[in-house]
Amino acid sequence: MMKKLLLTLICSFFLFNNLISQEIKATVNVNMEQVDPEKRIFVSSLENDLQNYINNQQFVNIEWEGERIPVDINIVLAGGNRNRFSARMYIVSRRSLLDDAEATSVAVRLLENKWVFTYSQGANLTFNINRFDEITSIIDFYMMLIIGMDLDSYGELDGNIAFDRAKQVLLLGANQGVEGWGTYAAPGELTKYTLISELTDPRYYNFRKLITELYLDGMDLLAKNKLKALENIAQTIGKMADFKEKRMVGPSALLQMFFDTKSREFAALFKGYPDGKVFDNLIYLDPTNAHVYNEARR
Repeated sequence: MMKKLLLTLICSFFLFNNLISQEIKATVNVNMEQVDPEKRIFVSSLENDLQNYINNQQFVNIEWEGERIPVDINIVLAGGNRNRFSARMYIVSRRSLLDDAEATSVAVRLLENKWVFTYSQGANLTFNINRFDEITSIIDFYMMLIIGMDLDSYGELDGNIAFDRAKQVLLLGANQGVEGWGTYAAPGELTKYTLISELTDPRYYNFRKLITELYLDGMDLLAKNKLKALENIAQTIGKMADFKEKRMVGPSALLQMFFDTKSREFAALFKGYPDGKVFDNLIYLDPTNAHVYNEARR
């Protein structure tokens, strides 16, 4: 009887772990070249601590299906006075394509350059969405944003649950007056606040639905029927241009983030494409990267 009970408990444990499986598979790299050599000991465990924290954490309260989202995080540290550090963090996530197990598409590409925190070797990093922490809250915010963008790529507005939680973290930082978490920004300025505000704003729901369409009808079809996939992607980009023309009254942080992420991928996909309208639409949507699209057009 005791053996049967033990076996039942073990099976239940693994079943429970499977149901609440983590969403992210992160690779973290910490560059300490700008930190004085005698102070590097204080952050010698940061890389491992952050990677373990992310990969063993469930950020959104849903049953996760499929593979975990691959995320690369590169952190460049500076400072070190009294264990106080500043950092730039480069984040890239990818989304697997359904008809090609080996292929991925860049889903999110972001730079965080206003991160300041106190850290001591072997710090205990714990998840608490109701408490702001200089280290974990910024990680939580970006992981929830990545999860939301991933969910949106499979179903219309499926990312709402993750974006709402990210906004909750944002407001905690804003209420404490932490630099980089403020709720004021110039129109179209890409900040944590402007980005999550647009992602949770119903006025941008139609654009988010077009992101879903782009993946399901376009990117996921590339391996099976590339010509049809490109045609569908071009049509979706046309709808995005129509959204900008008819629905927007100023610059957008969401559009900036999306096309900063996808510009080189779009350029590579449409290199030499015979219908020049797709390049016109891309340049209209993303004038900052016009040179990338013009190069592909030529």
